[in-house]
Amino acid sequence: MRAEVKRILNQAGINLSKRLDQHFLVDERILQREVEYANITKDDNVLEIGPGIGTLTRFLAKAAKKVVVIEKDRKFESFLFQIPNTEIIIADALKIDFPPCNKILGNLPYSISSDITFKILSAPIEIAVLCYQKEFAERMTAQPGTKDYSRLTVNCTLRADIELLETVSKTKYFPQPKVDSAIVRLTPKQITLPPKFDAIVRALFQHKNQKVRNALVKSAHEIGTKKDVEKFVEKLGAAAQKRVISLTPEEIAVIAEKW
Repeated sequence: MRAEVKRILNQAGINLSKRLDQHFLVDERILQREVEYANITKDDNVLEIGPGIGTLTRFLAKAAKKVVVIEKDRKFESFLFQIPNTEIIIADALKIDFPPCNKILGNLPYSISSDITFKILSAPIEIAVLCYQKEFAERMTAQPGTKDYSRLTVNCTLRADIELLETVSKTKYFPQPKVDSAIVRLTPKQITLPPKFDAIVRALFQHKNQKVRNALVKSAHEIGTKKDVEKFVEKLGAAAQKRVISLTPEEIAVIAEKW
C-alpha cells in the first residue's frame, strides 16, 4: 500500500502538510485490525476523523452501515468521493458538531489529540478506536505514582475505560513520522463529575509532586479565593497530606465532590 499511496499522491501533485500532521497509516493488516477492535458491523453508523486519502475509510465503508468522515483539508475530497457508502464533511472536527454516530475511529493528527479526545468522550457513542502518538497513549493509561501520570490520565480514566491495544511503528506510515504511535480503545462511562472537578485537577497537577494541601493553595486562583481554598484543605483531613501524584483518579474525584 505504501507504494500505491506514494504513486497516487505524486500523480495528483499533492504535497503533504507537516503543519497538519499528514502521515498516512499504510499497513493494511493494522487498518483491518482497527476495524476489528471497534467490532464494526452493518448495524453501525461510524464517524472517522481525519481520513486523509481514505486508507482506513475503505475498510470502514465495507464493514459499516454508513461512514461519515470529517476532513479539514479539501485537497483530499476527490479521493474520499470515490469511496462508496461514505459521506464527506470538509471541516475542522474541533469546530463543528459531530453527526449522529455510535462509533468513532481515526488515525488522529498528533497536534489535536487532547482536544479531540475530550470532544469524543462528550459525544453519545458506544466506543472509539483511535491511533495516537505513543507517548500520548502512555500518558492516557499511566498508573498513579509513575512519571507519565498526569492531568490527562485522570480526566480520561474517569470518563472512559481505556485500553492500549498495540504499538504501531513509525515505519508503517507514509511519510514516516519521527515517533511511534499506539492504538487505543475508549469506552465512555456514564458519569457526572463535580462542577469544580476540572479546576481542581488543573490546580493539583500544576504541582503534582507536592502534597495536596500545598498544590491547592499555590494554585488557588484556579478554584476560588485563596481564603476559601485554605478553609477547604483543612477539611480534607489525611487526604491533604498525600502527594498529588499518588492519588488515584477516584480519590481526586472525591476531593472535588467535597468542594
